[in-house]
Amino acid sequence: MSSPELSRRPAPTRRRLFALAGVVLLSGLTAGCFRPMYANSTNEAGTGLQDQLGDVEVVFAPGRVGNEVRNDLIFALTGGAGNPVGAPYRLVLNVTDNTTAAIIDPISGLPEVEMITVDSKWQLFEAGNDKKPVMASNAYGKASIDSGYQRFARARAIRDAQNRASTVVAQTIRTQLAVYFSTKGGATVSPNSASTLVTDPTTPVIGTPTSARPRN
Repeated sequence: MSSPELSRRPAPTRRRLFALAGVVLLSGLTAGCFRPMYANSTNEAGTGLQDQLGDVEVVFAPGRVGNEVRNDLIFALTGGAGNPVGAPYRLVLNVTDNTTAAIIDPISGLPEVEMITVDSKWQLFEAGNDKKPVMASNAYGKASIDSGYQRFARARAIRDAQNRASTVVAQTIRTQLAVYFSTKGGATVSPNSASTLVTDPTTPVIGTPTSARPRN
């Protein structure tokens, strides 16, 4: 015996059936329109994105923090395979870092929390053309520390924060390069608010890469 509620439930109208069919059709049409940026896409020559990222030689960067960013970037681009020899692209880094007080003790006037920032301007060159970058951008990373009043503990904390911020910078540059290689030959894009894709580069060169192979 059926309940009164079920017997009074209206049957699906023709309009609802058409709407449902439209949703199913639209889902099928758009299913292939979305692709993760890090999918192993290929360019016109049939080279995968990961292979293109591995074709970037990262030029030696001076300073401890600069070398930290470089090492992290090489690992991020190659997965630990090391800096490529004779790569078709060369990437030049210009890394700076600074420490600023975020919270100051009102009694002692000493910083309680400090913010460490690592900033890297970089340019990508095709091999054999060190004066005209194909892409120029910058990336930065931040990390905070509890200052304390012990000098050596603070120095170590700053070093660790610089390393963490350098990793963020390296991952950001990898993302920017992935966007460039994924859209190479297409319209100008901005990987993030601080990056610039150079289609007809006029950006001054950060530093002319040396012809010698950089140290790994």
